[in-house]
Amino acid sequence: MKRGILLMNTGSPDAPTEEALRIYLEEFLMDPFVIDLPLPLRYALVHWAILPKRPAQSAEAYQAIWTENGSPLVHYCTRLADGLGAEVGMAYGTPSFKQATENLLAQGVDEICLLPLFPQYAMATVGSCVAGVKKVLGNRVTLRVAPPFYREPTYIQPLADALKEVDEHILFSYHGLPERHLKKTDPTGGHCLASANCCTTESPAHATCYRHQCFETTRAVVEAAGIPPERYSVSFQSRLGRAKWMEPYTDAVLQELPTRGIKQLAVICPAFFCDCLETLEEIELRGQETFLEAGGESFRMIPCLNDTPAAFQCLEQLIKNAGQWPAL
Repeated sequence: MKRGILLMNTGSPDAPTEEALRIYLEEFLMDPFVIDLPLPLRYALVHWAILPKRPAQSAEAYQAIWTENGSPLVHYCTRLADGLGAEVGMAYGTPSFKQATENLLAQGVDEICLLPLFPQYAMATVGSCVAGVKKVLGNRVTLRVAPPFYREPTYIQPLADALKEVDEHILFSYHGLPERHLKKTDPTGGHCLASANCCTTESPAHATCYRHQCFETTRAVVEAAGIPPERYSVSFQSRLGRAKWMEPYTDAVLQELPTRGIKQLAVICPAFFCDCLETLEEIELRGQETFLEAGGESFRMIPCLNDTPAAFQCLEQLIKNAGQWPAL
C-alpha cells in the first residue's frame, strides 16, 4: 500500500495587490461552502457588494503582514509539507490542492490521506476541503480524511505550554461562523443552538459542531495549563456580512475587557495551526489597537504552532494513524 499525505489550508493571494486579491476573493467567496446562499444570491453578494471595495482593503491588510517569503500562511504550510514528505495544497490560490492531488497520483499512490490543517470541523473549512479533493479525485484511489484534532494531546499540550508562564488575562479568539452553518451541519436537526447549554449536553451533533469543538479545545488547554476560569475569556472573530454570527465577537470583547479592569492581555488563536492574515493583521495589529484605545495597557499575541518542532511532532503523530482515518 503506497500512501500519499496531502496537507490543506485555506490559502492566500499570490501577492498583496488589489488585482491578486480580486482573483483570490472571488474564488474564496464563490465557494458554496463558505457563502452558502443560492448561486444567484451568492453571485450578486460577491460581485456587487464585496468585490467593488474589498480587494483594495484586503490588499492593504496583506501588505502589513507580507514577508520576504511571501504569505506567512503559505510559507509555514510549505515548510511543514516539505519536512513531512507530504504535498501541500491550498483550497484557494496557489499552491493549488488540485495540482497537489495530481502530483500524488503521478507518484502512483494507492490512497490519499487528507489532513486539513484546521483543528475544529467547519463546513467552510474541512467540509470544503473534502468536497474539493473528492471532486478532483473521483474514484481513482481511496481518499482518507483525518478526524478533527481539536482535543488531541499533541495539539493541546504545546498550546498549554505557551500559556503556563503567561501572567496576563488570556483571550481565546476563534474564527467565527454564521450561526446558520452550525445548524446546517447538525445531523440531529435540532440540537445546535437550541439551548444555552447545547455545547455541553452530549449529542451526536458534536462530531461536526464547530462551536462545541472550540469550547472543548479551550477546556483542554486551560486544564493542561492550570488556568482558572477568571483568567480567560473566549470570543469569535472575522465575521463578514450582516448575518448573525457566533458570539461574543472578538472586537467587542477587546473593547469591553478594559472596562472590567483587565488591562494586560494575551491572545491565543487555537482555530489556526499557522499564523495568517486573521492572526497577524486582524489580532496582532488591529486587535491590539482596539484594546489599547479602549484603555488596555499591554497586549501580546501568542503565535500559532507554525513550523516549530511542536508543530511537526503534532502532525507526525496524527499521520501515524493515517491508515485508520475514515475512508470516503
